[in-house]
Amino acid sequence: MSDLVNQVTKRAFTLVLTVITAVISFYFMFDTPMPAIILVGVAWAVGATLDKKYNPANKRPEYTEEQKRIFNASKFILAGYISHNSRSRPNQLEKILKRLDDLADSEEDKAFFEEQFNLGRTVGFDPTDTCVKLRAAINDDDVYRHRLIEFLVYVVFIDGVMSIEEKNRLTRVAERMAIPLFKLERYIRQNKAISEFENFISTLGTRQKHEEARYSNNGYSRGYVPHDEVSNSLEVFGLNKKANINDVRSAYHKLMKKYHPDRLVSRGLSPDMIKLYSEKTKVIQKAYDILKKHYESL
Repeated sequence: MSDLVNQVTKRAFTLVLTVITAVISFYFMFDTPMPAIILVGVAWAVGATLDKKYNPANKRPEYTEEQKRIFNASKFILAGYISHNSRSRPNQLEKILKRLDDLADSEEDKAFFEEQFNLGRTVGFDPTDTCVKLRAAINDDDVYRHRLIEFLVYVVFIDGVMSIEEKNRLTRVAERMAIPLFKLERYIRQNKAISEFENFISTLGTRQKHEEARYSNNGYSRGYVPHDEVSNSLEVFGLNKKANINDVRSAYHKLMKKYHPDRLVSRGLSPDMIKLYSEKTKVIQKAYDILKKHYESL
């Protein structure tokens, strides 16, 4: 409900202008609907422009140092809470801590990340208070809330596996951050696909070279892309074998826009999260290049 209210608020000018124009136009032009439809379209475009420029709900958030401290601490506390099962999976904990270290810009950041992460792993930890403080610190910004949940899903899949308990914990946090569960499921599917794609690419090695050589000897070297590579790449975009190149392009541009650094900076995301999503776009780009090569070879 909160997410819906935010979306309506951010489109206030658009909705008001469109509704008023629609009522007036269809009342006076009932016998000739086409002019009314055109006017409604113009009203929608004008409203969208006004919302973007003048609607306070779309203004870039400006955070104080205290707010930044709260949401920097909170995301790692919640990451620790989600990864509680790492107690029984030492390899996962090692991979997570190494990845968090990679996101840090200094030794001070590393120490801070690990301290907050371990706080969240405390037995009996309840994430409710952390989520309440975090939502207050970010002014309940919907973009930040969604990117936070994606960050937590990413942490879970660092070792390529998500346990039932980890999913239950993700669900609890998503509910407390007012994220619809269908969105959480979408983030889980996408991160699972990206994790599998990265693992697939890293282990492809000599098998792909062998296949390329075999196809080359048979005169089929141009544009060769292994079948499994295509399937894995499609899953990154949430597509199946029925998708065409236009479907792929559309999904690709949507994701690249979503994770564009300028967009993330404008929403006040921290440098470590921007670094994480920048790396994610590299995986998306690689998957797109594979599919583009595949479709061009058909």
